[in-house]
Amino acid sequence: MENNDIYHYGILPDVHFRFSSAEISYAVNAASNLHGFDDAGTELLARTMLSAFFLADLVKEDTKVSVQIRFYDDSEIHSVLAYSTRNGRLKATLRHRPEEDIESGQISEENLGILKVFRWKDGECIYQSIVPFRNQSLETNIENYLRDSEQVPSFLVAYVKLDGLHWRIKGLFLQALPEAKSEHIDAVRELAGKLEEEKSKVYEGTTVSQALEILQSSWNTKFEILETGRPEYRCDCSEEKIKELIQNLGKEEAMDIAEEQGQIEVTCEFCNSIYRFPKAQVLELF
Repeated sequence: MENNDIYHYGILPDVHFRFSSAEISYAVNAASNLHGFDDAGTELLARTMLSAFFLADLVKEDTKVSVQIRFYDDSEIHSVLAYSTRNGRLKATLRHRPEEDIESGQISEENLGILKVFRWKDGECIYQSIVPFRNQSLETNIENYLRDSEQVPSFLVAYVKLDGLHWRIKGLFLQALPEAKSEHIDAVRELAGKLEEEKSKVYEGTTVSQALEILQSSWNTKFEILETGRPEYRCDCSEEKIKELIQNLGKEEAMDIAEEQGQIEVTCEFCNSIYRFPKAQVLELF
C-alpha cells in the first residue's frame, strides 16, 4: 500500500473558520495489521484516530491529545484509545472484553458508554473532559463535546471505507474562529452537512489535496493552506518510561512480582514491544 498520508491546516477566510484536512490511511492500516483487528474494530479505531488527530490541531506543539471511548459492559469492545500530537504522531489500541465478562442490560437507547478527551504535557494530564458517549456517530459525539465543553461550533466529516484489503481514511474538520458570525456558522453547517451526504463523491479516488480543490470550487470559498505535514503511526514507548512505570508500583509490589516471576515483563499495548527486567535490575530501580 502506497503511503499517501498527509495533512493540511489552514483557514477559510471568507467565513472565518479554521480547517484541518487529513488522510491517515497508512497509519490506521499499520495499527490494524500490528494488532490483528477485525473490520468492525478497525473502523472504530480509524474514526477514533482521526478524531484524536483533529483535536490535536487545537493544542500546542508540545501537547498530546487522547480520545478514549469506554463502552458499557454489554459491549464486546471494552474500549478504544488513540493519542495524537499536532504534527500527526499517532498511536492507538482497542481492547476487547472477554466473553464471560459481557453483561446485559446497560446499553440504553441514549448512551453507549463514556467519551474521555485528555490533553497531556510532559507525561502529565493538563486537561480532561468526560462526557456520555451517545448512541450517535463518533463524529457527532466529538462535535457535541466541542459544542458543550469548549463552546465552539465545530464540524467533522470522516470518510472511512474498506477498499479491497486496505482501509481508506480521510476527513475534514472545521471550527469557527472568534470572528465568525452566526450567518457564517450557519453557512458552514450547511456545507458540512452537504459534504457528509456526498463524501464518497469527494473522497473516492482522490487525494485530500484534490478533495480540497473540489470543495473550494463547489463551496465557492477559499481554502487557504497554512501548514502541511505527514502523519504517521509511531509509538513513543521507551525503556526509561517503563522503568518509571515500575517505580510507580512501589518497591514492595515490584519486588513481589519480580520474586514470583523471576523478572518483570511489560508489553506495550500500542506497538507490542516487550521490555524485560530481571529481578536484580528491578532492585536497582529503588
